[in-house]
Amino acid sequence: MPSIKAIGMRLKSVTSTSKITKAMKMVAASKLRSAEAAMLKARPFAASVQSLLGPKLAPAEDEVLDSTTVLAISSDKGMCGGVNAKVVKEVKLMCEATESAGKSMTLMLVGGKARDGLIRTHGQKISVGFDETYQGPVTFSLASFLAEQILAEPADGYSVLYNKFKSVIAFEVSCMKIKGPDALGESGVLDDYEFEGENKEETLTHMYQFNLACSIYGCLLENVTSEQASRMTAMDSASNNAKDMIGKLQLQYNRLRQAKITTELTEIVAGAESVA
Repeated sequence: MPSIKAIGMRLKSVTSTSKITKAMKMVAASKLRSAEAAMLKARPFAASVQSLLGPKLAPAEDEVLDSTTVLAISSDKGMCGGVNAKVVKEVKLMCEATESAGKSMTLMLVGGKARDGLIRTHGQKISVGFDETYQGPVTFSLASFLAEQILAEPADGYSVLYNKFKSVIAFEVSCMKIKGPDALGESGVLDDYEFEGENKEETLTHMYQFNLACSIYGCLLENVTSEQASRMTAMDSASNNAKDMIGKLQLQYNRLRQAKITTELTEIVAGAESVA
């Protein structure tokens, strides 16, 4: 049986942990409100852009591309439930499906947690990783930079893997697929329009990159919101578990302390009787 001192030290440790988890829950709740507001503002913007080019660039369900570049979005920090683990698991499943079909796939990772989960088993497929992405707020400039990096990897199609926010307690891993730039030129989407200043190919190239940047921007905001919601939920569960543990340890501590006091009183009374 542990001593009173050992239980007291553990009680103090769990109490300190409880204070930390409560503080992290409050911080995550505050960040969640701002992240959700930014995400809700960006959703109509991304949807309006995709409504024009999305139908022309979305591959068919049974269509298999020869080469694909996957941008997997995760976080740089942990303690956020299964947000990152689900992305890593989905990437591994995509790698297995691509290898079984005899196709090629290249990985680009946003966030250090996805890299940590894939470097040992799929390190040879990782082209580049972007750490410390979330040092500041998610901006369209960041999404444009990622779009440029993706397009620097020539492929028949591109996929963005991220966590789509549904509610504070619900999110799911989603995959946005888009064909390469050549598919836009072959679609005839702007054949009815005349171009001034630059030719049609340059305009379509710029529109393709803008559409990809808008899509990545929305995916980043969705993933950040899911991360903060999952962290708030995880820290709430940790605080409740710490509270239960504190109650059990406090009860055990009081029982041992009372037993020790009773033993000391018994020894005192027995000593007094022997002297008398």
